[in-house]
Amino acid sequence: MTNNTYNGWKNRETWLVNVWYGESWSCEADIDYTYDHIEEMVNGLEGFIKDLINIDAIDWDELREHAQDLEELDA
Repeated sequence: MTNNTYNGWKNRETWLVNVWYGESWSCEADIDYTYDHIEEMVNGLEGFIKDLINIDAIDWDELREHAQDLEELDA
């Protein structure tokens, strides 16, 4: 992971998803499930809280690469 700007990640949003969910991923399907789960939670919010969460800023490809790197280390 190069050219990262927030605690080693592309941005704060991506870093936060990894902080909250990263240890639970064991394969790419888990990341897709996490996306669906977060999208559902965000869609259920109203008002300014929803404006504070930018789900489009999350770099899901970076999270997948990180999860794959961890799986290779465990293998």
